[in-house]
Amino acid sequence: MKQKRLLIFGAGVIGSIYAGKLALAGHKVTVLARNKRLIELQEKGLLLKSAQQKNITKVNVSIISELSDYDLYDYVFVILRKDHLDSALPILRPNKSKNFVFMVNTPSGYSDLINSVGESRVIPAFPGAGGKIEDGIVHYTLTSRFIQFTTLGEINGKRTTRILELQDCLRTAGFPVAISRNMDSWQKSHVAMVCPLAYGIYYDGDNNYTLAKNKVAINQMNLALKETFYFLKHSGFGITPPKLNMFGMIPVSILNFLFPFIFNTKWAETVISNHALSGRGEMEMLSRDFIALAESKGCDLVELKKLNKNQSTTVFNQH
Repeated sequence: MKQKRLLIFGAGVIGSIYAGKLALAGHKVTVLARNKRLIELQEKGLLLKSAQQKNITKVNVSIISELSDYDLYDYVFVILRKDHLDSALPILRPNKSKNFVFMVNTPSGYSDLINSVGESRVIPAFPGAGGKIEDGIVHYTLTSRFIQFTTLGEINGKRTTRILELQDCLRTAGFPVAISRNMDSWQKSHVAMVCPLAYGIYYDGDNNYTLAKNKVAINQMNLALKETFYFLKHSGFGITPPKLNMFGMIPVSILNFLFPFIFNTKWAETVISNHALSGRGEMEMLSRDFIALAESKGCDLVELKKLNKNQSTTVFNQH
């Protein structure tokens, strides 16, 4: 496909993965980085190593620390944690690029994005990758098609030219991609899943391997999972994609049997645990927002609150 001019706003693990793979696919990629990561990229360059690779790949991208209002890109990928978004929006607002792809966790809809850059420029999306940065090297894995695609869509659910172009752009870079007709429901469903999983890890010493052996923590996590998806199903928001209905359908006893096997894997460490531990502030914000969303609909997420309360008590006791 035709080379695109792309900006990756956010040079953390996920931003670095997308920047690297899109650049390797032939696109002209610029990465906006700050602080320690900026220095790291300037000194070492963008270094990628997938779980399937023995060798490290150095990728040619441009590095910037400031965004000019008239520096135009075909697509600006905003790949940030939710708790960093508010400080980024005033920087993004004056830029004249037409398409902002917000790969940001949120259960709260898109009003803050719309108010900032305008509805026509907002493309909700979510990544399908995980990993960690060690000594400047991005160790990563892409999530499988069965688990989670890179997902995107228009706010109104239409399959527009730019959405199809983005899908093609990401697919040629090696990302499995899905287009959602209801990104708001998709992202609410994602938060309903990741908050209990993250707080399950916090429950047992910030370690997915010890969590796998903790029957009490696994059970409380699964009670919270059942509760969050019950709320979505009966609130009118719905569950997207439909396969996530399994959390409402599978008995807790079966989930308690399955999750120890899932958490006792390198995959869980890379995709679930690393993100939960590096983004603790984000998870706390997402959990508060999701609980507030449920309360606005008259639903009290008792089991999720229990899970959160135990984590807070554990952290307090450790200090």
